[in-house]
Formats: sequence, structure tokens, C-alpha cells
Amino acid sequence: MLKRIILSLIYIIVITVHVHAAPKKTVLTGKITGVKAGTLELNVQEYRVMSSQNKIDAELNEDGTFRFEFEINGPARAFLILGSTPVEETFVLKKGDGQDTTVSSNTNRPQMIYFYLMPGDKQILQVDAANIPETLQLTGKYADNSLYLNQEDWNFNQYKDKHLKNYFAYVHYSPQQYNEYVEDRRAKRQEFLTSFARTHKLTKQLKQASESVLYGDAILARLLYPKMRESYKKDGYTAPAGYYDFLKEVRPDQSGNDNGIAYFYFLDYLFKEEYRLADTDDDYIDFVATKLSGKPLYEYYAFALSGNFKKKLYDKFGTKSPFPDLAKRVKEKYGKLEGMLEGNPAPQAVFENLTGDKITWSKWKGQYIYVDFWATWCGPCIQEIPALDSLRHDYKDKPITFVSISFDSKKDQQKWKDFVNDKKLEGIQLWADPDNHKLVTQALNILQIPRFLLLDPKGNIVDANALRPSDKRIRSLLDKLLTTADTK
Repeated sequence: MLKRIILSLIYIIVITVHVHAAPKKTVLTGKITGVKAGTLELNVQEYRVMSSQNKIDAELNEDGTFRFEFEINGPARAFLILGSTPVEETFVLKKGDGQDTTVSSNTNRPQMIYFYLMPGDKQILQVDAANIPETLQLTGKYADNSLYLNQEDWNFNQYKDKHLKNYFAYVHYSPQQYNEYVEDRRAKRQEFLTSFARTHKLTKQLKQASESVLYGDAILARLLYPKMRESYKKDGYTAPAGYYDFLKEVRPDQSGNDNGIAYFYFLDYLFKEEYRLADTDDDYIDFVATKLSGKPLYEYYAFALSGNFKKKLYDKFGTKSPFPDLAKRVKEKYGKLEGMLEGNPAPQAVFENLTGDKITWSKWKGQYIYVDFWATWCGPCIQEIPALDSLRHDYKDKPITFVSISFDSKKDQQKWKDFVNDKKLEGIQLWADPDNHKLVTQALNILQIPRFLLLDPKGNIVDANALRPSDKRIRSLLDKLLTTADTK
């Protein structure tokens, strides 16, 4: 009897120790030559939806040795940047008329090394930063996966092979020729993946995630063609009738694959473009529900919250959510942002006008406020200015005020003033000092600009991520709001 009790106690202790054991650390260590001693920065992002990119520091010692040690919860992709190298790249391609042309460019190529990591994994790196492709050595259980990420990058994603050739194709290829170019590139990348997997040990997760990326990249390239061609050639180009018919064959639900975070970036751009082309007044969240269903839909909703944090979307993860584990992660990540949902007061920031006067939202109490957060260095922001001017002019007699708030740094404050004066920008022009810039970006989760904010006459949030002035749906939204205001 005593023996059984002792054995039972030992069993309980073993189970308890197992349950409370610290998670296994992932270790990346090795030696790098050709780089000065100092701090290395490893950027790590898990493949799962809603993962964030984390930056981890480690010291590169005088002898080139280093050691990263950290925790991850699942498969992750990471990269190190070891400086950059100036390179001149030249290649010859046929133009649309069949004639050869030589294209060359000078650029700085980042010296990057990619890693595929798993919880508890240990990988060892040996490399000379001056010649990464020739000297890269990786050892460890998942080293083949890291090697694939690097070789795929060298073969298909270097400046010449991706950016320079894409630029050439946008300018010189007809839609049909461009689509053939995109498909040829996708087929070559797929062939490389298949061939590599035959001779190396790739995880099922990485293989599936990579296939999803190849699928998504090809579709995105075709979606971008009309916009990029017009941007480069500035010839007023618009896509011919039927160009977007290929979208009818797109399969957004790749739930059979372990897709990874990159696939959700693809879905986000795809759905937003389809929504734009649909020319509908339907709500975007409802529109997406016609494209996906079940868990893939809710995973996309969770991903979309980072740039579209609205009550209707956030409420999908309430107590009645069909996927409670996902809902729990959403609450953990976004619960602190509930203050930017519709109906909450706008962050109580203070801004400066061109003469240094302090301005707050209360100045326009009783009116709707449409806010443009921008900066002089932001090209897409500047592209929105004509549409914003048009919107301001068309609603000049309505109870709505249009305010532009610059996020230029303190040292560029004068540059902002000069830009406003030189370009003769209209409307209310304000600047956010560093403290108020931080207050607003954190409160409204502003990750990139341009960003637009719509407030009601009481200074409460209507939409913390409002439609852009160039989106024609903004007018029907404002008309509806202002008509409702007139009847009150």
C-alpha cells in the first residue's frame, strides 16, 4: 500500500513538473566574418495569423561569434541584415515589339540571411558577409528550410530579378505579354520549390506556405499591372475590358494549406481590390463574407483588425464567437485599442497651426471633422491631396470641417511649413509635435499613412480608419451622415 502511494506521488510530481516546465528556447548561434563587432538585430515573425514581427538583439563579438536565444510558439521566419552592397545590374530582354533592349540600374543590395525556425530549434550559422551566397553554411534539424528561403531569394527576389524586370515588364509588355511573363515566373519558382524539396528535408508547413505565396504573388502581380503601368508611363492607361476576368478563377480559400501570415497579406489586397472593382455600397466586412466562410473567414477578420479596427469587425470575436481560441487571442492583442472604436472620444491631442497657435478638436465642436494624417515625405499622402481639395470644395457649405495634420518630425517642421506655402495647400493645416504624434498614433493604432479619421459633432469617433478622399464611396457616406444630421 505504501509503495503504491509513493509511486502515485512520484507520478503526480512528474506530471506537475512536465506541465510547468519552461518552454524550450530557440537558439541561433554561429560566426559571421566581414562585419564589424556590434549589435545584431534578428527580425522574427511566426507564420500564424495575428503574429507580430519581433526584433531581438544579440552582440556580435570581436571574433565574429554571436548567440540569439528566444521563445516562439510555432514555425517562424526570421532574417538578419548585415549591411548593404552597392551593385550595378544589367540584363537584356525583348520589348513588346520583339526588339532586344538592355536595362541597367545602380542600387544598394541588402545583405540578408533568412531562417526558418521552430520552437526549441537550434541552428548554427557560418558565413562571410562579403560573399553570402558562396559562404553560407547552416546546420541544424531545420537548416534545409532556411537554405531554401535564402536560395529562393537569390534566384527570384534580388533587385534585378524582381524589381528591375518587373519595371521593364510594366513599361514594355502588353497585358497578354505581361501575364505570360508572370506565369513563367510563377512556374519557374514552383519548379525550383519542387526540385529543392526532392533533395532536401522541407517541412510540410513551409512547403505549403511557399506554394500559397507563389499562388498569391502571381495574382497580385496581375492586379498591380494597370496601376503600375500608368504610374511608370503616365500615359493615362486603363485596363482593357475583360482584363480582371481572371479574378473569377481565384481561390481565396486555401484552408487545406498551412498558409502563413504572408497569405493573409495577399488576401487583404485581393479583397480590397475586388471590393473597389465591385463598385458596391455594401459594407466591406459583409463583402468579404461572400468570399470566405468558416474558420478561414474568421482568421482573415482577425488579421484585418490591424488595419481596420471597427466595432462590427471586433464584435465578431465576442462571447458567442464560433472560434473561442481565436477570439481569446484577438482580445489579448486588441483589447487595449477598444478606445478607438466608434462612439468613443477622439484622443485629446493638441496640434499647432502655421503660426504656432495651439488647436484642439473642440475648435470645431458641432461639426463633423474629416482628418487627413500625412507627411511631406509620404508619396501616397501627396497623391490624395487633389481628391481632398475636391471633397473640401464640394462640401464647403455643409457642417463638416476638413483638417490636415502633418506627422513630419520636429526637425522637418519648417519643411512642412514651406511645403504648405509653396504648394498653396488649402484648408486647415496643422502639425503634430512628437508627443502628440505618439499619443495619436498609439490611440488610433496608426501603422502607416495616409490615414483618415472621421469624428462626429461631439468629437466622438465615427471611423478611426475612414475611407480615402479618392474613394468615391466617401461621398455617399458623408451624404448619409450629413443628411441624418440635418434632420435632427
